[in-house]
Amino acid sequence: MSVTRVLSHLTAAAVATTALALPATAAHEDGTGVIRGTVLETGHVIAPGIDVSLYRSTGEFVAATVADSAAGAYEFRGLDAGSYTIWFENQNEAVSEWYDNRPDKPQATPISLGTGQTFVANAYLTQISENLVRPTISGTAAVDSVLTAARGTWFPTVGVDFGYQWLRNGVVIEGATASTYRLRDADSGRAISVRVIATVQGAHESATSTPTAPVTGGTPPVQTIANTARPSISGSTVAGSVLSATAGTWAPADASVSLQWLRGDTVVGTGPTYRTTVDDIGSQLIVRATATKSAWTSAVSESAPFGSIAAAPVVSAPVSTAKPTVSGTSRVGSTVTASTGSWSTAASHTFRWTRNGATIPGAKARTHRLTAADAGRRIAVVVTATNAGGSATATSAVRVVAKATSRIRVSASSPRKGRLKVKATVSSAGARTGRVTVTVKVGGRTKVKRATLAKGTRTITVTGLRKGRATVRVVYSGDASTSGASLKKKATVR
Repeated sequence: MSVTRVLSHLTAAAVATTALALPATAAHEDGTGVIRGTVLETGHVIAPGIDVSLYRSTGEFVAATVADSAAGAYEFRGLDAGSYTIWFENQNEAVSEWYDNRPDKPQATPISLGTGQTFVANAYLTQISENLVRPTISGTAAVDSVLTAARGTWFPTVGVDFGYQWLRNGVVIEGATASTYRLRDADSGRAISVRVIATVQGAHESATSTPTAPVTGGTPPVQTIANTARPSISGSTVAGSVLSATAGTWAPADASVSLQWLRGDTVVGTGPTYRTTVDDIGSQLIVRATATKSAWTSAVSESAPFGSIAAAPVVSAPVSTAKPTVSGTSRVGSTVTASTGSWSTAASHTFRWTRNGATIPGAKARTHRLTAADAGRRIAVVVTATNAGGSATATSAVRVVAKATSRIRVSASSPRKGRLKVKATVSSAGARTGRVTVTVKVGGRTKVKRATLAKGTRTITVTGLRKGRATVRVVYSGDASTSGASLKKKATVR
C-alpha cells in the first residue's frame, strides 16, 4: 500500500481530525468480526507506533489503536457485520493514507465485514511513492528498434521525480537511462527490461518491468565466461604435503576448467592436486583456473596466495628405550602377545616372530598361537619401529615353549571270551604321536600290550584273559610336542 504525504493531502488530515472528535461507538458485545493487519514503512521495514483509526463507512468513529513494535501489527476485535474504512497515520514522518492507497476518506476503499469474518488490511506508508502497477515496455524486441517505457501506476505522483534504467538479462546497461532505448547488437539474444525509480528528497523506490522476449536480429556478441567464486587451495604448508585446489564457480556452469599451480611466474604443476617440494620452501603458491567453452570468450581467475611453504621438521629415527615383551603362557596351544616396547619418538610398528632365531613364516601379527613346531624351542618377537626419520628394530627376551598338555580317553569292551578290546584316544594341541601302553590285570594275571598312535588314537585287543572284573591302565608316553598322560578304568572280561 502506498502513502500520501499530509502536506499534499490536507483533506485526509482534516477528515481524520474531525472524525477523532466524534464520540467512539463501542463494538457490539456480540460482535464477532475481526479486522487486523501489518503496517510497513519506507524500505518495507516494520512500522511500530503507527496510529490506526477505524470508522464505519458512514463516517462514524469506531475505535483507534497503535501498531505494536514487535511486528508492526494492529487488530480490531468484536466487530459487528458491516462496512468499515481505516485511516493510517505516521505522525513522526507526517505521512498518512486511507485504506487502500487512498488520499482521502471519500476515496477510501470500504471493507465489507461479515459476521465472524476476519479481514486482513495491510498498509505500506512510504514518504516516497509506491508502485501499484508495474512498468511496461512497448516496441519490437529487434536490433535497431526503439523500446519505450511506461512507468506504470504510482501513488502519489505529486513532487515525485521518476527516472529509468534499462537492463540486459537483468544487468544494468551503462548509460541507458532515458524512457526510450534503441536496441543494438549487444542485446541480440538477450531479454530487456526497464527499472523505474521514484525519488523524493534523495530517497528511492523502484519497480522493474517484465522482460521482453529475447531480442532478434543483429550479430550476437561473443559472451565472456564469468567467474563467480575464485579457486582456492587447502592443505598443509609443510614441504612434501599434498595440496588440493577447487576450480571456483563459473557461469555458465558447464564451462571446462583447467588448473595450473604457480610459484611466482613459474608453473610448477597442473591438475587439482600438487605435492610441494623443497623448491617451494619460502614461497607462496597460487592456482590459476582457466575456463573455456565453445563460442564463448575464455576467462581466468586466480586463488589467493597460499603459504609460504615451510621446511618439514627434522625427524629422528626411532631408538628403542625398552625392549618389547611377550606375555601369555609359553605352551603349545596357547596364544602369546607382544608389546611394542618403548621408543624415543612416535612411530608405526610391525611384528615378526622367531623360533630359535629364525623367522616363522607368516607370523607377522601382534599375537602368535604356539604350535607343535614351537615345542621346546626359543620363541621371541622382533618389533620394527618406523617414522619419517627411518626404522629400527628391537627383540624381546626369548621364551622356551613347553609341550602341550594332553588328556586320554579310554573305552573297553569284551567282544569274545578271554578278550578285551581297548580304545585309547589322546586330545592335545600337540602332534599326538608316540606310543601307548595298555596293562590289563584280571584273575591274578597281568597282560601288557604296546602300540603307536595314529592321528591320536589306537585300538588294542588283549587276548588270553581270564573271565572276571579287570583293571585296565593305559599310559601315553607323549611325543616331542605333547606331554604324556595315563588313565585307569574297570572292565569286564567274558
